[in-house]
Amino acid sequence: MCIRRRLDGDPEAMTDLTHQVRPWLFHIARSYRLSHEMADDVVQSTLLTALLHVHRLRDPGSGLSWLSVVARREALRVINLERRYVCVADVDSLHAVPDPSAGPEEIVLDEVDRAAVRRTIAKLPHRHRVVLEQLVHADQPSYAAISAALEVPVGSIGPTRRRGLDRMRLLLAADPEWDWDVSA
Repeated sequence: MCIRRRLDGDPEAMTDLTHQVRPWLFHIARSYRLSHEMADDVVQSTLLTALLHVHRLRDPGSGLSWLSVVARREALRVINLERRYVCVADVDSLHAVPDPSAGPEEIVLDEVDRAAVRRTIAKLPHRHRVVLEQLVHADQPSYAAISAALEVPVGSIGPTRRRGLDRMRLLLAADPEWDWDVSA
């Protein structure tokens, strides 16, 4: 019903649709054993897809089925993306001290790499930079703390992190001083 109202130009229809389908979409996302935050990300992405593409729906009566399929595909996409990341128990291990037995050329090359990463992070938009820095530098990074710092919904942190990492990967690939494979 809300989809028909939206197609007829009712500006409140998407708000009503969101309130009606959010629990259902969240249930679908959680059925894929996603964390609460990741399930929120899936629901938010699904609702964004609905907002952007509802006008293409041939049969407005099949809107819930369509949204269910979109949520399932988004959950699978998130699962596949998360497989690329490795959880690190000790953040300090990411900032390892150079091996004392390493020669001067290795130490210089390591510093060149760190400088390239710092330059790349500085080129990112403010929101992406803050999210990535919070996730790396905080002892116990939490989506709630990042959400409060940026004054954005918790559900937008995951997609913002993903976009920041994607943009950083592109910038590093284009940096002539960076010689690592960033195709992840």
